[in-house]
Amino acid sequence: MRPVSNVFALIFACFLVVACDQSGPIKIGFIAGLSGPGSDTGTDALNALKLAAQQVNNDGGINGRMVEILPRDDEKSPEVAQQHVRELSQLGVDAIVGPIISSIGMAILPVINELGIVTVSPTVSAAEFAGFRDYLFRMNTTTRENARAYAKRSIELDRKRVSIALDGQNEAFADSWYREFLLEFEELDGRVISKNWINTSQASNAEIARQLVDDAPDAIVLVANSSDSANLALEIRKLSKDIPISAAEWAGTDLLIEIGGTAVEGMELVQAYDRYDTNPRFQQFVADYEAMFDRHPGFSAVLAYDAATVLFTALKTKHPDQKLANAMTDLPPQMGLHQELKFDQYGDGNRDVYFVTIQNGKFIRVK
Repeated sequence: MRPVSNVFALIFACFLVVACDQSGPIKIGFIAGLSGPGSDTGTDALNALKLAAQQVNNDGGINGRMVEILPRDDEKSPEVAQQHVRELSQLGVDAIVGPIISSIGMAILPVINELGIVTVSPTVSAAEFAGFRDYLFRMNTTTRENARAYAKRSIELDRKRVSIALDGQNEAFADSWYREFLLEFEELDGRVISKNWINTSQASNAEIARQLVDDAPDAIVLVANSSDSANLALEIRKLSKDIPISAAEWAGTDLLIEIGGTAVEGMELVQAYDRYDTNPRFQQFVADYEAMFDRHPGFSAVLAYDAATVLFTALKTKHPDQKLANAMTDLPPQMGLHQELKFDQYGDGNRDVYFVTIQNGKFIRVK
C-alpha cells in the first residue's frame, strides 16, 4: 500500500504542473504552406499573427500570460499537416491558426475534431466547410458566394463561353469553386468549354495555356494561387494578347503582379479587403506590418490579423470553465480591420467582397 504522504506529494506535484501550465505562455500553433509556390499567402498570414501576438504581449499578454507562436509548414501535404496537428496537440497549444488552403483544411478537420483543438482559418472557403458545428472556425466567405459572383460578372461582361484552369494541389477549393461557378453560370446560359487541371500531371504551363486558348473562349478563368496564375497568364499572352483573363480570389496577392507583369494587366479578381481603405485602424496595421516585415500585407495577412483579433479576445474573456469553442461563438461582434467580425453558431464567418482589376501594376476597385 502506498504511504499517504506519498499520495499527497503526488497530488501536490500534479497541482503544481497544472498551475505552471496555466501561468505559462499561451501557445498558438500555426499551420500553412510556408515553402514552394503560393507560400506568400502562408508567410503573410504568419507575419500578421506574429504582429498581433507582439502587440498583445506588449500590452501585458492575455490575462498576464504571453502569447507564443509555434509555426509549422504543411508543405501542401495532408499527411504532413495531420502530423503537425498531433505534434502541436502534444505541445499543449491552446488553439491553432490556419491552414490557408481548403485541401489542408479538409485533411486536418477530422484530427482537430478528434483532439478538440479550436482552429481558426483565415482563408479556407470551400462551401463544404459551412453549416457544421465543429472545431474549425472560418473567417472567409465561401466559394458559393465568391464563385457565383464570378459567374454573374462574366455574364455581365458578355463572356458566355469560358475556359477554366483548376489547381489540383488544392482540389478541395478548386473543385468546390468550379461546381459553384458552373451552377450559376449555366443557369445564366453560360458554358464552360474547356476544363483543365494543373499541378496534377507533367503538362507544362505552355501546354495548359494552349489547351485553354485553343477553343477560342470569350475569357479564361484561373483558379490557382498567385504564382501559378501569373505564370499561366504569361504563357496565355504569348498565344493571345487580347483574350480576357480573370483569376479566383486566391491569386490576389502582390506576387501575382510581380511575376505576371504586363501579362496580368486588365485581369479581374475578387478581393476580401480594401487595400486603399483610409480608416485609421487599417492604416495603423499597414504601417506596423511594413515596419516589422518590410513588405505590404496581402489579403491573407488581413484575414489572419482579424482571426487573431477574435481568437485573442475569446481567450481573454472566456470564463475559466467555458470551452474556447463556445467562447468563440458566444463572442459579441469584434471590430476588425475593415468590418465587424462575428461567428455564427457553426463557427462560420463572412467577408465583404468586391471585384478589382489590375491597372498599371495596381489592384484598382471596379466601380
